[in-house]
Amino acid sequence: MFSKYRETIRGFLRKGLLPSEIAFAIALGNFIGILPFLGLHTLLAIGLAYLLRLNIVIVFLGTQISNPFSFPFILFVSAQIGSLMLSGSLLDVKFTTDLSVLKTYIMPTMIGSIVLGLAVGSLSYFLTVRVARRFRS
Repeated sequence: MFSKYRETIRGFLRKGLLPSEIAFAIALGNFIGILPFLGLHTLLAIGLAYLLRLNIVIVFLGTQISNPFSFPFILFVSAQIGSLMLSGSLLDVKFTTDLSVLKTYIMPTMIGSIVLGLAVGSLSYFLTVRVARRFRS
């Protein structure tokens, strides 16, 4: 897994991109991928990459942190982080078919996803810069 990550970074470095440009694009993609806007990640990635003049492919690759296997975990962690921030306690998750209970989870999930996205994006930025600089020299 990490060998493919390193080889991808090497490829972008060969195209003349700076380590900070690659890292910011990946971090932005990670941030977008954490947000609970299922189905809009690609559109957000393309739009923000275009506006910020980043490599669209790299931002898109960063959004792949969210996939069918990781997205439920991301939503759960985001909701718990948001609940801790809003009420000081974890959410009591209940499984039900009553969709009105979703109102309880929307605000904590939104706030928690922003916080988690910033944390994951920051971590991926510093990790990617470090890896890219090592390959560049």
